[in-house]
Amino acid sequence: MATRQCDFTALILLSAADQPGVEDSLRAVLEPFTLEIREVQKIALRGRLILGFLIACDPAHVLAIEEDINAFSLASGIDVAIDFSEENEK
Repeated sequence: MATRQCDFTALILLSAADQPGVEDSLRAVLEPFTLEIREVQKIALRGRLILGFLIACDPAHVLAIEEDINAFSLASGIDVAIDFSEENEK
């Protein structure tokens, strides 16, 4: 019998004025957590930056990750959206 493994991920999207250090700042917020950064994508257009992080994380850490990212957003003025998802793998 095949077993299914759950893969819990979060998509973190940032939008800000294009300035140095935005990606490093988000990485610093995520550093205390046990997680895997699966993909990072950046778009810089006309002085704006859109940054996307796809991470795999422990579902037990969702609230703490969300609280830290929201605090980062408020302190920095960077717009952030987070979407958590659980996908089943075969």
